[in-house]
Amino acid sequence: MAGLPAVALLAGLALYPALAGDRLTSVVAGIGAAGLLVFAVGLAGRWPLLLAWGLTGFGAEYALFLRLRGGAVEARAPFLAAVLLLVAELGFESISADGTASERELVVRTALATAAAVTVTAFAGGLLLLLGSSANSGLVLEGVGVAATVAAVALVVRVGSRARASS
Repeated sequence: MAGLPAVALLAGLALYPALAGDRLTSVVAGIGAAGLLVFAVGLAGRWPLLLAWGLTGFGAEYALFLRLRGGAVEARAPFLAAVLLLVAELGFESISADGTASERELVVRTALATAAAVTVTAFAGGLLLLLGSSANSGLVLEGVGVAATVAAVALVVRVGSRARASS
């Protein structure tokens, strides 16, 4: 059930570097399309390794896009990271489902944990982007950024461990 939205979201992610770039766009698009295809085959065959390789394909596409683009920091990176996390969660959830109906409480907790992880990813990425782009931020502000990142990762791990423990 969650497989189709995961493919649609990954397709949207893969389109961004292909459309936003101005150099070697067919190569960038080809890498993204290959990653999307591998991800879709992994969903159809319920093969987690192919899902991971499909997500890696998008990562390779985005890395090439950034390398070819050069220049300033990519302002959309935190949003893309959050959506990529959502794609991974939806994809792996869809292949782990055994066809039986899940308890409503478990579904709600899993959805809330996923929403929290996606939100924290976007927020932490945006905070890091903001702190990283400030050349005169100073040691104290850098320390606050590191502490916020550690707290965000700890929150994601805690929420994820609670969701997995209850399943």
